[in-house]
Parts: sequence; structure tokens; C-alpha cells
Amino acid sequence: MRNDTPTGPPRDRYRSRAAPNDSKELEMTDPSTHDPSAQDVGDWYDRFGDLYALTMGDSMHLGMWAGGMREAIGGLTADAMWKELTQAQDAWTDTLIEEVGLLPGQQMLDVGCGTGRPTVRIAERSGGSVLGVTVSGAQTQAGRVRATRAGLSERVTFTRADAMDLPQPSESFDAAWAIESFAHFSDRPAAIREVWRVLRPGGRFVLADCYEAVPFTQEELGLFRAAFALSRLPVEAANYSDMLKEAGFTIRNSRDMSGEFKPTYDLIPSLFAARRNQIAELVGREAMAQLDAIYPRILTLCRDKMGYVMVSAEKGQ
Repeated sequence: MRNDTPTGPPRDRYRSRAAPNDSKELEMTDPSTHDPSAQDVGDWYDRFGDLYALTMGDSMHLGMWAGGMREAIGGLTADAMWKELTQAQDAWTDTLIEEVGLLPGQQMLDVGCGTGRPTVRIAERSGGSVLGVTVSGAQTQAGRVRATRAGLSERVTFTRADAMDLPQPSESFDAAWAIESFAHFSDRPAAIREVWRVLRPGGRFVLADCYEAVPFTQEELGLFRAAFALSRLPVEAANYSDMLKEAGFTIRNSRDMSGEFKPTYDLIPSLFAARRNQIAELVGREAMAQLDAIYPRILTLCRDKMGYVMVSAEKGQ
């Protein structure tokens, strides 16, 4: 049974820590104080993940449009926009599946797996087994439900773990990927060293994430942190490759994908507007007022100043 046909955002994916109609106030923090801890990131997704389920497609990562949007946004319903975004996310996932090259019977680690759509998708298409790790308890449970519904619970598992201090044994995986999770990590070199440790010799690692193509101001850093619970992004695409090489990886491929992801930032504001009433009911009046004020600014910042890179690497024999 397949699980890659978008049918609209699941209504039971997250259970908010706030009671119905309680305000989920967004906390604007000073980016000069500290990066979010793994616990901070997990708590943030447990609290606000349901908002992302409504506005960020079923994979909760950016979408890839090699030739631009398939349809004009103005003619789409909210559900159609959500489906369009999910299809673009699947297109990117499929590109990464080809890049990582997982084979039947091999073991793979999904670092920062979210709610598990890419995790399930690569298991379906490769015949391999995949472990998804996340710091969010809600995402862990959502992934398990997804794997069960796909009939893949024997090959696709999920656990709560800190990617900067993995509990898995050394040399236990043939491949790993991290799709837009490294942006959250306060110690990215530590996370890369952990991936190196758990990979077998010859293991492949594909990292896809954002960077500051144009430097953020201090105010923009504060907005970015509040919206996504992120540490400051690398200031150059090459920084990811440099960290991988420093850990001992050999770089196989590097691609700047910034242009292919720009339509995401045109689609999400329209989807946010189309689902505004639903979002307001979800988060409460005070948080909605904050979202109305900062969300358009954040998405403009992402569109105009943020780049995107994919790096494929290999652990030596």
C-alpha cells in the first residue's frame, strides 16, 4: 500500500500542548543570546507543528519546481495549493532518493525526519529499511502512524533522539540523509560527526539545507528564530561541504538549488491566507495577531535572502 498520494493535511497529526482556544504566543528571542537546544526544537514542533501541517505541505520541507508552478496560484483552492506544494516536495524527495542510492536490504538513517513522509517514501521505493529520528515526541508518533498505514512498520521505524548525540551504535547504517534539519542544530559539526560515526565504511550521506545567501540583520535573525526555532544559518553554501570534509567525508556532489525552491515562498503566503480562519481557531487570537504581523515578513526574508544547497558525501572505506 502506497502513502505518496496527497489527500490534504491530516487533522490528527499533532496534539497541541495548549488547550483549545488557548493562545500559543510566539516568543521573540534575541539571536545573540543562545541557539535553541534540542529540547527547545522538540518542544517547538510539539507546540506549533499543527500549524505547519496546514501551511507547509505533507513533507514539511521545501518544494522543488524545476520549471515553475504547474498552475497559477490565484486559481487554486487551499486544498489544491497544499497538494501542489506536497507534489513539489515529493519531486525533491525523489531527487534525493536517487542521490542517496539506497539498495534493497540496506539500512538508512533519516536525521530529523519530521512526520515521516520522505522516510516512508524512500523505504517504499528502495526496498531498504529506514530509521527516522526527531526530537519531537509528536512527530515520532505521527511517523509511526504513517508507517503503519503504509504497511511498512517492519521496515520503517521512528524514535526520539538528539542528532548531535545519537544513541545508535557505530557503523550501523549504509546511508543517511538530512532534509532541512541541520538548520536547527546548535552544533552542526557534532551532528556531522555523529552521522560519520553511525555510517559503515563506504556509507553515503546526503545533506540538503538552507544558507544565508544575503546576510540577515539582527532583527531578521530574531524573526527567523521565532518562526522556525533555528540556529543561525551558514553564511555560504560551501560551509556545509567544509564541515563534511572536516569530519572526514569525501564530497561526491554539490548543487545550489536556490532557484528551484523560490516558488515555495510564493505559494505558502496564499495558502496561509486561504486557511487563516482555520489557523486562528488553532492557535488563538493573540498568536494569530502575531502571525499576521510577522509571517509575511519572514516569508519575504526567506525568498529574498535565503539560499538552498544539496551536498552528497561518502565515508571512506
